[in-house]
Amino acid sequence: MRFLYIGSNDVFSRHELGFISALSELGRVDVVMLNSRVNVEKLCIGSDNGVWDITLYKVPCRSPMQIIYCEHIIKNIIDVYDYDLVVATPRLPVILARKVLGRGSRILLRLWSIRAAKLRDNLRFGAYEDIAIFVPSIAINMGYILYSTYSITIDHATYTFAIKTYPLLRNRIAKLYPPYGFKCDNHGDEDKYAHILDLAKRGDYVLGFTGLHKTGPYLKFEAKPHAIVLYLIAKKTKMNVVLAGSTYKDWKRVFPHIEPPRNLYIVGRGFGDSIVRKLYEGANLVVAPITNRNISNRLLESLFHGAPTITTDVAKTIHPELVHERHAFISNWNNIMEDVLKLLNSEEKLEMLSEGAKEAYSNLFSTKNNVKFVKKIVKYVITSLV
Repeated sequence: MRFLYIGSNDVFSRHELGFISALSELGRVDVVMLNSRVNVEKLCIGSDNGVWDITLYKVPCRSPMQIIYCEHIIKNIIDVYDYDLVVATPRLPVILARKVLGRGSRILLRLWSIRAAKLRDNLRFGAYEDIAIFVPSIAINMGYILYSTYSITIDHATYTFAIKTYPLLRNRIAKLYPPYGFKCDNHGDEDKYAHILDLAKRGDYVLGFTGLHKTGPYLKFEAKPHAIVLYLIAKKTKMNVVLAGSTYKDWKRVFPHIEPPRNLYIVGRGFGDSIVRKLYEGANLVVAPITNRNISNRLLESLFHGAPTITTDVAKTIHPELVHERHAFISNWNNIMEDVLKLLNSEEKLEMLSEGAKEAYSNLFSTKNNVKFVKKIVKYVITSLV
């Protein structure tokens, strides 16, 4: 089989790289990424099913005003190859896929989340503007589903919200948890990040990832609250805490009047997956709190690496199959500090969580599950259009 995947910069998110790796086991995958410049390149990606080469087409399309130009480029790609299925992500990619392929086309939508479904979570952090976009969010996402032959939601919360909100479309919506994916490393950055490798080699630390360089809703609802949790762990324990995904400059921009304690190591961002893997290997415990009801790349990453993980109770909303104190320790914002201290004092619990993380990834997220599911969906999509 041959697949065309149309996405934006989110193509490089962990859950999408994992899904593309699963597709690669079924056939050749070409990826169109809506970007700011034209380019064609080979890209090596991987997951738990090995590594794969894909062709990446970068196409300039950042707004609806550029759709006509972008449409012309994609039509040229499609004219060359006969694709069995086109996979598209929300917003411009799925609109463009429908415009290029027309009615009767085979489009599989990757429905990551619905903003309206996260209203409760966002209001908790003061996002009152979400009230105004509640109805538009529902209408727009219904349009995405209607543009597609079939839709895959990648977490339980989005799935249940979608089938309740669009009952007439529920037979076109499925739930499929994504595998973890990565871009292949050439290990060329290890000298540059020797300070991180030294920390990882010594081990004995609490690990957390958060992106304080970002702005807008992500910074307000996720990055900043997560950084505060790591800061408090460092302040209230003598344990070393590693904050990855942000630089010291990012920290000072967000917290200009707070100096990180000496045992809080802010190690930077932009390093490759070989560094990420070593950070997980050296961690005693990974802190991966979740604030929003949609897929958490950090939780997915932690389970993939088999790391003992503490998360927040939103995890049960997005993945109700996760077993508390087996697959992950599921706490809440009020008790997470106390629970972190309990876990750090119990080697037995940490070992149990490590084994449970591997089990959860294998049973719920792995590429083997995605491959089996996609085979069924492809068969449904193709036969439904015959």
